[in-house]
Amino acid sequence: MNIYRNPFILALWAPIYQLVATVAVTNDFLMLAIFIMCTLGLLGAYVSDFPVFPTLYMNEVAHKTAVSSLMGMLLGFVLFMAFGTGGNEGTDGGTVSAGGKFMLTWGILSIPAYPLMTYLIFGVNKRDLDAENAIRKEKKKNRQGPPIMKKDGF
Repeated sequence: MNIYRNPFILALWAPIYQLVATVAVTNDFLMLAIFIMCTLGLLGAYVSDFPVFPTLYMNEVAHKTAVSSLMGMLLGFVLFMAFGTGGNEGTDGGTVSAGGKFMLTWGILSIPAYPLMTYLIFGVNKRDLDAENAIRKEKKKNRQGPPIMKKDGF
């Protein structure tokens, strides 16, 4: 198996991407909103066939990283809210250091994202991306403008 297409190694992009999310979460709500908007921008670029990276495989990996990041954030925060809160809500809670909070947040975000990314990359590796890319280029070449542009009156 090609090491550059190994799902367990490529899935490490999810925790790396979640490091950026963790910085955004622990610093400021506005940074978190900007991070989520940038992630949604990656998804929008994939859906609209806008090439962010030079190869289709790299664009697929970026898309799967964005999807697993958002799902990891959603599942991580749901798990954190379900199991991490409760009891002693009125106390200061100053026993955890800033680095500990950072690592805890990163772990909560990355634990659901890594298995999801591994699963999604398995699906990408089963597809024939070269054939899909040829079909996309053919469809793009055969596209015609709107019907009003075909009139002879212009």
